Amino acid sequence: MTSGDWFLAEQNLDTVHIHSIYRVMKDDFSLCMVSNSRMAARAITRRYDAYARPFGITSTQFSLLGTIVAAGDQTVSQLAEERGFERTTLTRNLDRLEKMGLIASNAAEQGNGRICGLTDKGRELVAQLLPHWRKAQAEIRAELGDSGFDDTLKTLRRLAAM
Repeated sequence: MTSGDWFLAEQNLDTVHIHSIYRVMKDDFSLCMVSNSRMAARAITRRYDAYARPFGITSTQFSLLGTIVAAGDQTVSQLAEERGFERTTLTRNLDRLEKMGLIASNAAEQGNGRICGLTDKGRELVAQLLPHWRKAQAEIRAELGDSGFDDTLKTLRRLAAM
């Protein structure tokens, strides 16, 4: 069994169906989901970073702070799962936030993980930055339109669940 056959078998895809899709698809790399999703992610990140930069953090770090606000103190593994981060990227960002005094981490009761929670300084920063985050959200919603914004989020969530 080739690696391609294994993939199809693992995905329970009908080989005949896949071959009909391959015939219709063109090798047009401007349609590549990988490059288009990366370009979109970079553009959105740049927009949100412009609002976060004056506060000394990145939009990614603000997203982490927001996740902790919304879900409460969490382990690094829980944060990684919830936000879709690779552990090394997450750990690097959490370490920076902790050095800045925005989060505090403690050893988990079980295992060798750590639990991260916001400090008072972190809660203050979230309160200051939240109106700017809302403005970035509103700008993107205005550019996409309400239904386009909602449809894009639905699509992104479907893609993230693949």
